[in-house]
Amino acid sequence: MPEVHGTTAWTVMKGFVEEWWVVILVLAFPLAGFIVNGLWGRRLPRPIVSIVACGSIAGAFLTSLYLLALNIALPPEQRSIQVTVYPWLEAGPIKIPFALLFDPLSVTMALTVSGVSFLIHVYSVGYMAGDDEFSRYFALLNLFVFFMLLLVLAGNLATMFIGWEGVGLCSFQLISFWFTRERAAEAGRKAFIVTRFGDFGFLVAALGLLAIFGTLDFGDIARAIHENEMVSPWWGGKVAALDALNKPTVVGLTLGTLICLGLFMGAVGKSAQFPLYVWLPDAMEGPTPVSALIHAATMVTAGVYMVARLHFLFEQAPLALLVVAVIGAFTAAYAATMGCVENDIKRVLAYSTISQLGYMFLACGLGAYIAGIYHLVTHAFFKALLFLCAGSVMHAMHDVLDIRRMGGLAKKMPTTTLTFWIGGLALAGLIPSGLFSKDAILHAAEKQKALWALGLFTAVLTAFYTTRLGVKVFHSKPRDEHLHEHAHESPDIMTIPMILLALGTVAVSVLWMPAFVPGKWAILPEYLRVVLGEVHEPTAQEALQSTLWAVGAGLLGLIVALLAYALRPGALWNLAKVLPWLYQLVAGKYFVDEIYAALITRPGRWISEFISAHFDLGVIDATVNGIGWLTAKAGSAVRRIQTGFVRNYALYLVSAAVLLLFYMLVRGLTMAR
Repeated sequence: MPEVHGTTAWTVMKGFVEEWWVVILVLAFPLAGFIVNGLWGRRLPRPIVSIVACGSIAGAFLTSLYLLALNIALPPEQRSIQVTVYPWLEAGPIKIPFALLFDPLSVTMALTVSGVSFLIHVYSVGYMAGDDEFSRYFALLNLFVFFMLLLVLAGNLATMFIGWEGVGLCSFQLISFWFTRERAAEAGRKAFIVTRFGDFGFLVAALGLLAIFGTLDFGDIARAIHENEMVSPWWGGKVAALDALNKPTVVGLTLGTLICLGLFMGAVGKSAQFPLYVWLPDAMEGPTPVSALIHAATMVTAGVYMVARLHFLFEQAPLALLVVAVIGAFTAAYAATMGCVENDIKRVLAYSTISQLGYMFLACGLGAYIAGIYHLVTHAFFKALLFLCAGSVMHAMHDVLDIRRMGGLAKKMPTTTLTFWIGGLALAGLIPSGLFSKDAILHAAEKQKALWALGLFTAVLTAFYTTRLGVKVFHSKPRDEHLHEHAHESPDIMTIPMILLALGTVAVSVLWMPAFVPGKWAILPEYLRVVLGEVHEPTAQEALQSTLWAVGAGLLGLIVALLAYALRPGALWNLAKVLPWLYQLVAGKYFVDEIYAALITRPGRWISEFISAHFDLGVIDATVNGIGWLTAKAGSAVRRIQTGFVRNYALYLVSAAVLLLFYMLVRGLTMAR
């Protein structure tokens, strides 16, 4: 039976749960769905495959909901419960167990991941109905959710790393799901390779923590830092934890700063921040529900969760936190500019995801971890909703992605239009819950004027490209009469999840309302306070002022977009006519892909081709072939001894005996002297 830490808390829970297995059940459900559909899915009827896939995620969600109820029933100081499933790696004093951690942060993430994923699974039943690889798709989708749940429920960095790499592997398989299409296969490879750069930093940083603390357990590291315990650093001897983290290195940074920057490097890759964001727009080559899953509540939020989980470590490295905030703010504005000129409906939302993740990192870099997690939760709902709406439009438009061929779909697709605007206005920060979560981040940034200004500028751009997208797709004149004529609303299996996500988008606003709202609730800050610390609550006047700035920025972007694309299309608002050089720069995605190709991809290919042509063939192959030639020649020479004639073998035997007697005679005479 697994070892459970926090006996008091577990004793209380035992009144509700008799066995430890309910803790592991959250992971067991999606893993079971993967095994069933992965092994037998091709032999099962599609309705059974759908039931297994969706039912497994529903089971994970309900179990997470049950654990939330149990967790809330405990006193706040007893809400952190760690279950050691089994001892995993043991080498001398170092012991790394396979451990799961249930505390307010992990339970919040598990609920978000499983809840949103369930609706995406249900939507997928309709979206992928005609695909030949139906069972493989759902098997991979279940495995993806399993690894993401493992990542957020991990009790130490080693267990987290399994989930971290697992979601990377599954994203590669799902992005390149239609691998017979060259662009899809290339996009999958790109995502896998680019995120490996970040994962290298994550792994090195984890090894650094292991060298200092002798453990990768979150609780043990936090306690060692908080109590400044004695640790055994890799350079030998006994020093206090803070002294070890503050030890200078040859590059002029402290060891703690380097470790935090390494961890953030992993977050930059996984959460698609500058400069490792380039894989995410290309990830749109996968099925649209996959885009919703990756971009909403799963893989791309892993970096934000990791920084929030290790906040106690980042707080010992102010420079690293500043880097997190600056990269986040810059990425938010930078990606939003590209969303303003993109014409692919899914890529607009992809750049929006990169931008909103930048908001989350901005919050974490400023120490507003709960604001970052709150935006993560709200973003999971409205971004999943927007991607599903995009999939509904594609379903109606025969997989057309170019918004320049769309228009006038509001009458044809009323449910999709309504749910899109609910998600879009939340993304723009004009209705709850996007308004409240974005406002919390902007309020946290008010003391850092440059970062606050970038955040506010991003809010303007976000409202602009969201309104531009909605007007061009749903309300402008149809641009392709043939496509428009055959457009239709999606079936209920697709629209019902969209409606539920729209309701959820508004409903999660009650988790944290601004101070000026009468009878406001601060459910999430109160629940996460034990893990992430206290929240600085603004006064009602400060909160109202901050909200007015956020709403004003959103309204400005919305009005400009309406003028440019609805009221006076083609007027001076058209950037391509006013500033063509700037439009070309932004529309060309700042030519970052071309720069990477020139500096990394092509030189790497040339080097590999040179090595293959010269070193590989001239040295490696020549050495191997030479050994083979020498062996063959030696074999040919030795083979002549085996003639098959008995008289020859008798001669060999007599000759050997004579030589042996001669050797013994000579040796005896030598010893006698």
